[in-house]
Amino acid sequence: MIKIRFQIVILILFIATITSSVRGGHVMPQSEEGPLTVEVAVFVVDVDDIDAANQNFTANVYYMASWNDPNIAERFDEKDVIPATEVWTPQLQVVNQQKIWPTLPETVEVYPDGKVLYRQRVWGQFSMPLNLRDFPFDTQDFSVHLVTVGRHEDKIKFVQSNETNSGLAKEFSQADWKILKWKAESKAYKPVKEIRNEGFMLTFWAKRKTGYYIMKIIIPLILIVMMSWAVFWIDPTDTGTQVGVAVTSMLTLIAYRFATDALLPKVSYITRLDMFILGSTILIFAGLIEVLFTTYFAKREKVGTARIVDKVARIAMPLLFAVIILKAFII
Repeated sequence: MIKIRFQIVILILFIATITSSVRGGHVMPQSEEGPLTVEVAVFVVDVDDIDAANQNFTANVYYMASWNDPNIAERFDEKDVIPATEVWTPQLQVVNQQKIWPTLPETVEVYPDGKVLYRQRVWGQFSMPLNLRDFPFDTQDFSVHLVTVGRHEDKIKFVQSNETNSGLAKEFSQADWKILKWKAESKAYKPVKEIRNEGFMLTFWAKRKTGYYIMKIIIPLILIVMMSWAVFWIDPTDTGTQVGVAVTSMLTLIAYRFATDALLPKVSYITRLDMFILGSTILIFAGLIEVLFTTYFAKREKVGTARIVDKVARIAMPLLFAVIILKAFII
């Protein structure tokens, strides 16, 4: 029984090895000059959305691949379009795809000289691990990584196509990012050390436009913090007003946090915006504690001491807030 199972395993491994060079019953073409050269081009037609919270982006991507197959040379008198299953193909896959939908049929163009041309256009989500420590003043790189299925190792070589250029559209639907530069290059995919799949990658760098976050998050929070400073100019004997302003500032901050939580990326580390929000929260809470101290002194007829504490807070709190802003957004 053990011997039979061993033979089955050997058979499966043999079949897997054969199918890495055979597609749909067609043998992988060989090149006398070395690895089979596959010309590839990747073009990002549009980027619809960049979701920092879920670490992905939604894009419309066109890619093509062409190679020479001596096995089909002279089988066609003129250019023809046939199903991709009728010839050998490198079976291109996008490594970082999540949910994508092809929009072109699975066909290839074949020529009398043996040239084979494959085109595809896909739309959907692509995963991309982002470093959001500088959020929302961050610059990120995004990529589309094409690879060939099967362990071809040194049998295939991807190069930039001479006929079709890789690149990006001039404008994207996603208006919150500014494209800085891009690069297309051959880049193998190595899921583990022992496995290498030939690949081609288009990478583009983009900088986040911060106007939305400044208007919707940063400026409102600055105003809430400044509102909490009003207690330092209210006479300590007016306990009710001081406590009312301090508590109102704290409740306003809580409501603000609930309203803006969905706009912030859910990551395990502290971003620049997180640092600013946390520092602002501590300052507002410190203002509430300061009110409790001045109220305590006023109730015990130490109004002079309470006023001194208020005067110190008028200077200390803005200075601390300036330090928080510098630390969060500049340093």
